[in-house]
Amino acid sequence: MNQQRPFTDRSYAAFLSEEQLMGSRCHDCKQLFIPPRGLCPDCHTENLSWEQVGGRGRLVALTRMAMVSPALAEEGYGKARPYCSGVIELDEGPRVVARLEAGSDEGFGQEMIGQAMQVGFEHLDRKTPRLVFRPV
Repeated sequence: MNQQRPFTDRSYAAFLSEEQLMGSRCHDCKQLFIPPRGLCPDCHTENLSWEQVGGRGRLVALTRMAMVSPALAEEGYGKARPYCSGVIELDEGPRVVARLEAGSDEGFGQEMIGQAMQVGFEHLDRKTPRLVFRPV
């Protein structure tokens, strides 16, 4: 892992391609940011470094979308197979928005709030892979 990468979307995407969930840690106020930022929004310093996180957390919010974009429809999402996304509070503290993948055809409902989740990585025909969280 190259700790000298700049704090850019490209660097973040490169880490995702390598299946590493990375954030930026402020050395002054100790806050962790995912996705990473090159300037701490809390104390306005540039004294940051890359930090890998474990990718475990709990689901705190979710939404199911039956009406989707044409790109998601091409992937098979829609009324019969809703696209689910959620907010996961990582064990390290930050909250991340990502696609949710259920372990069964039943999908996600409000009863899943609080469920332990683990990060995964989707490599589609895109330049940037996307995060996906699955129940533990």
